[in-house]
Amino acid sequence: MQDQIKRLLEDVTFQIGTLRKANELFSDRLAPNFNIFDYLRTDEMGLSRCIASLLNPNGTHGQGRLFLDDFIKRVCNNNWIDVDINNCQVSLEKQANGLRRIDIYLKFQSGEIIGIENKPWAGDQKNQLKDYAEFIEKDAHGKQWLLIYLSNNDPSNSEYSIDKELREKLKESKNFVWFDYTELIEWLECCTQKSQALVVRVFIEELAKFIRTEINGELDMAEENVIKNIILASETNLESALLIPVAIKAAKEDLLEKFRNDLKGKLEKYDFELVWDESMSKSWKSYAGFSIRFNKSKYENFNLRFEFGSSGLHDLYWGISRKDKSIKKDTETWNNINSLMSKQFGSGGNTQWWPWWRWVDNNQELGSDFRNWDKNATPWMNINKNQLADRIVRVAASVQMAFENA
Repeated sequence: MQDQIKRLLEDVTFQIGTLRKANELFSDRLAPNFNIFDYLRTDEMGLSRCIASLLNPNGTHGQGRLFLDDFIKRVCNNNWIDVDINNCQVSLEKQANGLRRIDIYLKFQSGEIIGIENKPWAGDQKNQLKDYAEFIEKDAHGKQWLLIYLSNNDPSNSEYSIDKELREKLKESKNFVWFDYTELIEWLECCTQKSQALVVRVFIEELAKFIRTEINGELDMAEENVIKNIILASETNLESALLIPVAIKAAKEDLLEKFRNDLKGKLEKYDFELVWDESMSKSWKSYAGFSIRFNKSKYENFNLRFEFGSSGLHDLYWGISRKDKSIKKDTETWNNINSLMSKQFGSGGNTQWWPWWRWVDNNQELGSDFRNWDKNATPWMNINKNQLADRIVRVAASVQMAFENA
């Protein structure tokens, strides 16, 4: 069996290498790595704008209610069959309950409302979905309403944003739906087939491609097909392939332990302290991560933190977080840290826990290849070569220097 698995891996390596070489040779004609979304705003707000524009029956896509009709049928089944959607108003960042903002807000002429909370990367805020549900219900004034949670994070895994009892009650009453990005891609593919305008079809295809790779962490479709065809080529290949995932998880656990020990040793030379979440070692739940403490800093109540927004080591972001919940948010301190970090590392968001945070995509030591560890080999290769710890230490040293010079 070992020889069979070895031959399978060698075959996959050869075929993928051949495909990538062909893409290089014919890149002038195929442009396989070109995506228009590399040049557009691709944060949460940018993605919401793209989705909202397709849902708008009066949008510039010119397809009328076609896309919205199909979306409602997918999400709402037959519950909204009598709703007149011809004069639907679609808005972004609808203010709700003070500082809260609902990403996409659909209000129909007869008063029905659909609110969409778009969560491609970031985690939920405390009571966020609960507050949204209360606001939409009140704004609907007795008419039909629905809150759609667009995310790959199963809301049943946490009660931080909405408690279980209320969530189940809203699901039962058809007022709450969880819709993930795989389902969104299916809707987009349907929109592509139905659109009569070529430019709109191209846009939707590129949007779906972006979601597959940057949110779902899927392989390039050509590479995926190569691997799939090799696996299905024989019973021996299929048997070998089915044994690999278990071994891969064990190998990743060993590599994470190697990374932990390597990073701990290198941080100690700088008198930094590593705080490692146990969920980083095995369970890989949402918000798993590790922190670095600067015990001699004037910001000793805060950590440099690296954390995954989704389970499975997916969606890595970094920033400055409070050390524990005993540290209460102080607006002046939060603003000072945000200003300091933004000046040194680029603008970042802030929350109750994080005075400043940012996706690793733009980190000079890491970059987009380090965002989704569940689908990308780069982080694991760096760990195996003892390089990732060095990258993290350099980030820590830069942050400490910024703090000292503040």
